[in-house]
Amino acid sequence: MVDNYVPGDIAITSFTLSSPRGLLDLGYAFSSASIFETIFHPGTIAYIKVLDTDDQIGQLKIVGDETINLQIEMPDGTSNEFNFALYTLEDANMATQTLNSKLYTLKCVSEEALQAKTNYVQKSYKGLISDAVQDIHKNYLKSTKPITVEDTKGNQNIVVPHHNPFKAIDMMKKRSISDQNKSSLYVYFETRDNGKQSYTFSTIEKLFKNSPVKTFTQSDSINSSIYNKPENNIISLEIPKIFNTVDRIKFGGTRRVTQFEYRTHTYASNDIVTDSTQYTTGGKGSYNSSDFKQKYLTPKIPPQSLIPADTSQRANTHIPDNTADLQSYLSALLQNSLKMRVYGDFNLTPGSVVTINLPKKIGTTGPREDDEMLDGNFLISRIHHDIGLLGERPRYTCVVECIKGNLENGV
Repeated sequence: MVDNYVPGDIAITSFTLSSPRGLLDLGYAFSSASIFETIFHPGTIAYIKVLDTDDQIGQLKIVGDETINLQIEMPDGTSNEFNFALYTLEDANMATQTLNSKLYTLKCVSEEALQAKTNYVQKSYKGLISDAVQDIHKNYLKSTKPITVEDTKGNQNIVVPHHNPFKAIDMMKKRSISDQNKSSLYVYFETRDNGKQSYTFSTIEKLFKNSPVKTFTQSDSINSSIYNKPENNIISLEIPKIFNTVDRIKFGGTRRVTQFEYRTHTYASNDIVTDSTQYTTGGKGSYNSSDFKQKYLTPKIPPQSLIPADTSQRANTHIPDNTADLQSYLSALLQNSLKMRVYGDFNLTPGSVVTINLPKKIGTTGPREDDEMLDGNFLISRIHHDIGLLGERPRYTCVVECIKGNLENGV
């Protein structure tokens, strides 16, 4: 740990641009950067500003086949490495009175994003979807990054009719049924593991089961503990949504699953009563009171899903058995979201869990009390690593968007 560091301090240990024509060290020219990660998109995006005092970039033949390597070290000694493909270079012209000094913006994406623009999947898969996803990731996206895959169950016959790899995986995840988590709401995204970029194909429910990587507190400066670390404090907070009643009614409660039997040309229906507290969503208590359930979640004729039946003539997909749980989990997941700015920390990755302690909205002269309903574990769904100019304090902050399903304690 570096002594006398300020939260948000970082060091750019390596910044290079390479191509088949050579390598350019831009460590001296790094100005600022914005790096965007999310569980809802299978790639990372970065905007890196470079103050090139000698205009070496302008003298280099940049044609779009370049790659960017960026290594950043934290005060605790941990290092994070990013590798990108350069997809466009913007010239902001002269940045100072020196004619050779220019400010450039390097717009970068994951290399897999470029592979997805040129390689198409046209293949028939028979077996586990988790195996098919690994095949597309390795052989069609040509990714050398490791991938963590949550096992699926049920053999499926899927024909991919000339889709790009990202669209093919999106097609796969919509039919994926988890072998462990009944919600089966899958996501495929790029994240980081031990400072290195990697990919994850997992249900959101499994992600919620991971241990929190950090605890944040919104300090009101009254009765604050001297043991609170400043880097764990929330700089600013926005709670755009605390609940969505329409989504709870639309996707939760009793669901009717109707299956069509091709051999007998008959229909069979099954009304399934779901309970959002059966899933791992960050909270243990339900938003739905007894009166609410009675009014809206136990209809005489519930919403219906029509699905072909699994038979001995068709692969056992398990989709009919899990449709109601998937929709119910989605209804719980759409309840809570918040956005906060915190001191920068590369341990914060998309798909990781954080604990957030929020104070009750009471008079500021009273003692601090935590909000027993909104407190608890949240899942990072999006994160913006914002690295400012040298000399800014804090130089590195994170804008983190988090989601949470149920309340910490039910109503």
